[in-house]
Amino acid sequence: MTVRVVPAAEPPTGEPVGSWPLRPEPSSARLARRLVTQAMDGAQEQVLRRAALVTSELVSNSVRHARGGMSLALNRLNGGWLVAVADDSSAPPQLRDAGPLSENGRGMLIVDRVSERLGWSRTPTGKVVWAQFADR
Repeated sequence: MTVRVVPAAEPPTGEPVGSWPLRPEPSSARLARRLVTQAMDGAQEQVLRRAALVTSELVSNSVRHARGGMSLALNRLNGGWLVAVADDSSAPPQLRDAGPLSENGRGMLIVDRVSERLGWSRTPTGKVVWAQFADR
């Protein structure tokens, strides 16, 4: 299995649309998908589907790897959107080329393929992982 670290980069700045605290439990992924898609007023259906998928993967990874609090943020960018999930883990996210019989390990690869940009940065309490989408 090949493992690559997601490139460290500060997220693009934009206009905050929403920010929500989440519980570190599996049901938070479903709640996060709903929050993001409802807040992305006017976005094309294709963009909403991609954002919902990425949101679910980022939140699920945070639930799996973090120890405590986490939050979700959605920003409106010039010509796009930014979804960001912050948690208390300082470990960088990894892209794993999972084998065909692996039951997990593909989440960040999916995020990388359906978003225009993917990155992460350290915070005073852990990290934030973000993905950017164009309006098309």
